Amino acid sequence: MNKLGTTCAMLAAALLISACNPGVHSVQEKLAVVNWEQAVSAHPDYSRLQQGEKILADLVSKRKAQENLAKAQLSSLNKLRGLRQLSQQSFLTADFNTQMVNLRERENMKTQKFIAAAEAEVDAELGPRKKKIEDSYQLRIFNLRAVLESVKLKPLERKAVEQELAAAQRERGSKIYALQAERKAMLDARVQPYLAASQQRLADEGAKLHAKLASELQAPDERDKEMLSAAPQALNNALSIMDREIDKQQEKNEQLQKQINSDIESQAVRLAHERGYSIVFNKFKVNLKADDITDTVIQALKKDKK
Repeated sequence: MNKLGTTCAMLAAALLISACNPGVHSVQEKLAVVNWEQAVSAHPDYSRLQQGEKILADLVSKRKAQENLAKAQLSSLNKLRGLRQLSQQSFLTADFNTQMVNLRERENMKTQKFIAAAEAEVDAELGPRKKKIEDSYQLRIFNLRAVLESVKLKPLERKAVEQELAAAQRERGSKIYALQAERKAMLDARVQPYLAASQQRLADEGAKLHAKLASELQAPDERDKEMLSAAPQALNNALSIMDREIDKQQEKNEQLQKQINSDIESQAVRLAHERGYSIVFNKFKVNLKADDITDTVIQALKKDKK
């Protein structure tokens, strides 16, 4: 998402080059503008991008938490390494905590995948209803805005139109809010049982691990030293697994963002050629008269993705 500004800036220059004919110079250039952020948010794949960004943020947060915990565990184990007189009980406690870190991380990764799948299912179920709400208000709101922007109205007439527009927007917002609340309830109904089962699995695995380590209290000292040496590598391996997941998700998000920007750019370039625009700006500028082709670009994007 942080590359959007650079992409937009490059778009204006690219469109300027592609839309201008070097052999013909018109007295008055035709200008157009695309609200880039609006076009991105209306792209059919934008919800996938948002979901991907959420997954990435969760992964980074989990990774940071595990790294901090890993550093604490490593510090503890290193101290144990230097204090040969520590009892075997202390070592097994540290080993138990280290293995539980790995168990929790594996369970967390499964949980994130489950949540992502549940969100995708719920969004697929509620998507048609959300679209129906948006479609039912889109033309009405567009027409009211057009009246306010293009028709010279008397003060009382303008106030009436503005009130009607505000009422329509409130109605739409209320319905979208209700749908979002329903989405949350549906997700909770699916995710909460899974989370409870996940916690139970961790508790069961922890109990088995505790029993196993307790049976090793009388193991030879040499074996304990080998396990202490392996603990830091085990923690590093756990972090490496998360780093690979983060890299994969980040690459996936960047590819999707790049595709969204490319789709919008392609539609804007096509319109520039078809309608003879010499420059297409990626945002509105003060004291500049330009045709707003944002809605046309958005409609073309939705049509291409069907």
